[in-house]
Amino acid sequence: MPGIRLIFWGVLILTVGSGGVSDAPDRRVVKGSVTLNGKPLEGAVIRFRPLPEGPIAAGKVINGMYEITNKGGVPLGKHRVEIKGTPILPDDLEGKSLGEIDAATKPAIPIPEKYHSKSELEATVEAGKQPLIVDFVLKE
Repeated sequence: MPGIRLIFWGVLILTVGSGGVSDAPDRRVVKGSVTLNGKPLEGAVIRFRPLPEGPIAAGKVINGMYEITNKGGVPLGKHRVEIKGTPILPDDLEGKSLGEIDAATKPAIPIPEKYHSKSELEATVEAGKQPLIVDFVLKE
């Protein structure tokens, strides 16, 4: 009987240790566009904050487009969405000094607080195999 117990515990440990049980939330890839006053947002960070609190998913907005794929995407459920402008780096950084990069960097586009620190934006992410398209039309 000790041999059977050993096999049972070995199988249980392999099942649990190889992803059989997980505390990670189910996720889905989310992508879309972000415009501000009718123009594609050049550079920003978009964050999906679960309601109630949970793991935040974030991505970059570049030339008005974003896609969040890290760790499988955005956790399923209702989210408060925050969008904040970030400085826009030059396309080619290779061989440039920090001074040249700094001189070529565009400042962050100011985005109204109602879209970031006091965001009123919300999105619900439901289960699905295809990426969920969520577009945001921001106005000052």
